[in-house]
Amino acid sequence: MDYRAMQLDCYCGQAPDRILEVGFTSDRHLVVHFWCSSCSRVLFISRSLDECTQACPPAAAKAGAQSAEDARFLQSIGIATPE
Repeated sequence: MDYRAMQLDCYCGQAPDRILEVGFTSDRHLVVHFWCSSCSRVLFISRSLDECTQACPPAAAKAGAQSAEDARFLQSIGIATPE
């Protein structure tokens, strides 16, 4: 699974020390509530579903396909892989 980290910065330019909550609004926005210990601010960042979709990394060319190395590892721990 690929992912792209969401950049969270305070107005002072520092990254948050703690993420307090992650949730969704009734109008389909992702909300991240965080604390900046550098300037003692509590902040909220909101992203629409479209903004979240645009921020996603491109899908892998072989989504769901296992590499030969993955299959060997799974077999070594006793998990049969589908052919």
